[in-house]
Amino acid sequence: MPNAQYPAPSHMKITLKTATGDFVYETKILSLHKYPEVILWGKRVFTVFAPGVYWEAFFYVVPEAVDQ
Repeated sequence: MPNAQYPAPSHMKITLKTATGDFVYETKILSLHKYPEVILWGKRVFTVFAPGVYWEAFFYVVPEAVDQ
């Protein structure tokens, strides 16, 4: 329960868009005082395009090497 000693956490609105700029999803995340560079949403990855706006990015998962 927020009070003067423990204020309520603030939130930042973010908008997720496809790689071509079509709307995907909008939500609020806990404020880290800076927008993250990358957002993971399910199996999709979005990179920052502008403050609070993220565009979908192509990505590839590199498995960790067990033996080198």
